Amino acid sequence: GLRNKSVLLDINTVHNNYSLMKSVHDECPNITRIYSIGKSYKDLKLYVMEISDNPGKHELEPEFRYVAGMHGNEVLGRELLLNLMQYMCREYKRGNQRIVHLVKETRIHLLPSMNPDGYEMAFKKGSELVGWALGRYSYEGIDMNHNFADLNSVMWTAIELETDQSKLINHYFPIPEQYTSEEVAPETRAVINWMQNIPFALGANLHGGELVVTYPYDMTRDWAPREHTPTPDESFFRWLAAAYASTNQVSLTFPCSNFPLWEVTEESCCLIKPGDVQPRPKAINSE
Repeated sequence: GLRNKSVLLDINTVHNNYSLMKSVHDECPNITRIYSIGKSYKDLKLYVMEISDNPGKHELEPEFRYVAGMHGNEVLGRELLLNLMQYMCREYKRGNQRIVHLVKETRIHLLPSMNPDGYEMAFKKGSELVGWALGRYSYEGIDMNHNFADLNSVMWTAIELETDQSKLINHYFPIPEQYTSEEVAPETRAVINWMQNIPFALGANLHGGELVVTYPYDMTRDWAPREHTPTPDESFFRWLAAAYASTNQVSLTFPCSNFPLWEVTEESCCLIKPGDVQPRPKAINSE
């Protein structure tokens, strides 16, 4: 079946950490599956590790995704996901009840590198010589963090024009037609198709460089730098962001007061409220 074929995928990156994905699958073949959601501009496959007690099948359980490496030179998230899949495999085999519960009750998808072309460019240059921008963008020079459809503006415009608010209750809006004619990276399209094909209940995008947790809407409505733009799920997202940040020991002692745009929560963690720092259209966190 598909799960068996996935083991034979060609691991086609120069810095071959993706061999770790295959080794994890070999170690835990009954709860893992490697699959590709598409290819980069330079024809590198975008590999995903699925972790579930019934890999390859959608069941009545939450689907969760982690995406890393959107900026190819930000490698921390990539390494964290590679280590996470290895950790979950080994702890599941050890009988760690928390991990066993996650494997049995959720379907987890880990995409370690959304921008493998950028990663390869930065890796070849080396950390001592590479600048902050080399590898950040796609091979075509696209910042994929700002390459998604601006559905926020579509939604706010619809709210202003629609007299029957019941038609907008689920806030579901299709991708605008004009978006297909804009400059969209193949990697971005692959992630959008992935999100449309799998009913993810929750997801997160890992970057490197700051102690920051952002949550929707990561864009301001009126382009004011510090405008509060909460979603209907504001309390949930705020709790989730605080829960995530509070597990980072560095953030517990980080001098948040040095950054006036950041909020110091009761947990003494640094968070960004939705839309606080900059109005960003087309960011993946806006969707």
